Amino acid sequence: MKRYVGILSVLAFALVLMNYSFASADAAKGEAIFKDTKVGNCKTCHDTGDKKKVGPGLKGVTDRQPKEWIEKWLADPQGTWAANDEHAQDLKKRMNKVDKPNTAMKLPTKLAADQIADLIDFLGTLK
Repeated sequence: MKRYVGILSVLAFALVLMNYSFASADAAKGEAIFKDTKVGNCKTCHDTGDKKKVGPGLKGVTDRQPKEWIEKWLADPQGTWAANDEHAQDLKKRMNKVDKPNTAMKLPTKLAADQIADLIDFLGTLK
């Protein structure tokens, strides 16, 4: 009986480890991506405050939009724009682009999942 309890304990621990995410986002790396003209190149079109440039100012973006939506947007801006969900509609209204079929953002971005996580972590600091 003790052997089964031991085996079950090891299996339970292994399951916990399998479901635990070891990856953590890094705001400093995200800021570097934001500023890097060869990687993210976000600063060309976006202000880190409220100022609208080509795209919206990003201050408070993580309060306006859920993380999952921002992840989709950063991975595939045009697909997310075309999906026209409530968050895309909000963006279109704020940018006065309700009737525009395309976004000005590169399609699709070349950011890896960890870069997107880092970028979102940086965006979360823009309060």
